[in-house]
Amino acid sequence: MREKDGYRDALERIRSYGFGEMLTVAQVAEVAYKNAPNPKQARRLATRNFSGWMGQSKGKHIPATVLARQMC
Repeated sequence: MREKDGYRDALERIRSYGFGEMLTVAQVAEVAYKNAPNPKQARRLATRNFSGWMGQSKGKHIPATVLARQMC
């Protein structure tokens, strides 16, 4: 399976924040929606626009590789 264009760049961008391999909702909001009007809206957008979350409610995490694949 071929990688999407920009996958490596997106993964490096995520890893440059130093969050590790599993990101929380707040961390994804910081990476993907840093220009959102408020943090609550950014977290809501993150959970709505990205799939592959593991866990329930406030304990949700997403692997960095899954997030990078969806960002590009």
